Amino acid sequence: MIAGELEHGPDTRLVDRRRAAAYVGVTAGRFEQLVRDNVVPAPVMVDNKRRWPIALLDDVREAVGSSMPSLPAATADVEVRPCERDAAPSSRELPDAAWFEQRASFVQRVRRSLLSGNEIRVLREFKVLKQNQISMYGYYGSFEALMVRGYVVETDRQPPSSRPLVTYRLTVPGEQVIAALKDE
Repeated sequence: MIAGELEHGPDTRLVDRRRAAAYVGVTAGRFEQLVRDNVVPAPVMVDNKRRWPIALLDDVREAVGSSMPSLPAATADVEVRPCERDAAPSSRELPDAAWFEQRASFVQRVRRSLLSGNEIRVLREFKVLKQNQISMYGYYGSFEALMVRGYVVETDRQPPSSRPLVTYRLTVPGEQVIAALKDE
């Protein structure tokens, strides 16, 4: 490859999660959250390893950079006491319109469909354990779909954000569905 090609053409390098997160300017856990929220494109699998093309991360880098609150310019002639400062900007920016559209599409799809096999298996776990509350590691689409349906609610979440310990509790409609499930 000629050195000039890299400067003028799209960057085709692939990086792992840690380097991709650093390139975008966020922590690895926040990067995973951005991947789950489809803000960051899905990775490319290379030898069973997740890799992200640098060229696709450029847009994400700009979006993340523009959503970060900027610090006010320092002025030497004005003394600001802690009680006189303006309120700090919100550290958490709202997702963009595309994220909300995708989320609405997911909710509509779940509400129109029947319970999936995975959702039924998750509900059976509550029945087998004879508990109305379960704690599990990680993010699970089945639990998210069950929350959309109103069968479970998330009651607690413990760090780290990349694979948290999440506690779900059955709702009354969820208990009714479990009662209707036939034993295997």
